Amino acid sequence: MFSRKIFTFKLILALLGLALLSSGTADAQATIVTVSADSSGPGTRLILSHARNLTYTLRESPGRIEIVYDQRVVVDPSRHAFDDALLSGYRSRGEHTLILNTGPGYTGYNHFELRNPFRLVIDVQGTRPENDVKRPRKHRRSETIVVIDPGHGGIEAGAIGPTGMREKDITLDLARRLRQALKRDRSISVVLTRDEDRLIGLDERTAIANHNRADLFISIHLNASPRANARGAETYFLSTEATDDEARTVAALENRAYREEGKTVASDDSQDVRSLELVLWDLAQNQYLAESSLLGERVQRQLNALTGTRDRGVRQAPFRVLMGATMPAVLVEAGFISNPSDEARFKSLGYRNQVANALANAVREYIADLRRLSAPGNSGRSDGR
Repeated sequence: MFSRKIFTFKLILALLGLALLSSGTADAQATIVTVSADSSGPGTRLILSHARNLTYTLRESPGRIEIVYDQRVVVDPSRHAFDDALLSGYRSRGEHTLILNTGPGYTGYNHFELRNPFRLVIDVQGTRPENDVKRPRKHRRSETIVVIDPGHGGIEAGAIGPTGMREKDITLDLARRLRQALKRDRSISVVLTRDEDRLIGLDERTAIANHNRADLFISIHLNASPRANARGAETYFLSTEATDDEARTVAALENRAYREEGKTVASDDSQDVRSLELVLWDLAQNQYLAESSLLGERVQRQLNALTGTRDRGVRQAPFRVLMGATMPAVLVEAGFISNPSDEARFKSLGYRNQVANALANAVREYIADLRRLSAPGNSGRSDGR
């Protein structure tokens, strides 16, 4: 009996040791830090995305800015060079430090944090040569990169129609059809945020667009309403203030819809933190306000013309999925899946092709408009109508 107690005691100690070892291994595991940059504005914005919250120290010295983490990190990619007068590149050093090499035009930097996921945003400031100021991104390459975001996915089905049709399935199908329609134009390259039935966080969707240096971002959704007669398409772009109560409600429903392991994506954020993040990203989107509005108008007009849907207009609302986009971005509610008539239309593959073609025509029209407006001799922007 006594020997059995000793054996049991040793077993408990062994299990505790394994648990402590496992915990120590988890704590020692390096955190992946992904890096994306945008130098299309007056400054250069560097976004460091982290798999979890980390503590760090920022240090500035001649020719460099150092981010020193208290925990081990793995930077992806580990180094990169930029053709930029403000930021010439970055490189990781050891397991705790990321070094930003500043350029000859560098004068200073600002930084702020965003949550879910944890991101450190560094705005590098300075002066670029005269011929580099406000240089449009599209002149740096021959193709236009379009990122298409099929709403919802995985455990988040989105809105459900009267006969059980799921929003996540239709948005993925529409995104694939839109990709196929756009690929007919060799000057357009298309990236999908998801090409299968899986859940992606709201912030990860625009992070994919930023990482691919997209020229525009389109998030596809289907609407729902307690009003049985609600139907038609709507197009939105980001704003801290909603156009009306209905737009505010749609944004709130979409923002709360996404879940990871039974928790909302933003569940750990206070209302004040979420509001601050939205204000910051709304300011970041200001430089794309005219382009997002123009893209929204083109999308709405094409949907109305090709699918015969009622014109519900282009609106503004605080959609979290549009936060963080460093390019013109819109969210399209292609129809009301809650409406039996609209749901029946989306069961038709022909109708889905119509919607995809409408969106593709809108994208082509938008690109043509920007090229025309940026051509020599055009100093102003049309109202897009």
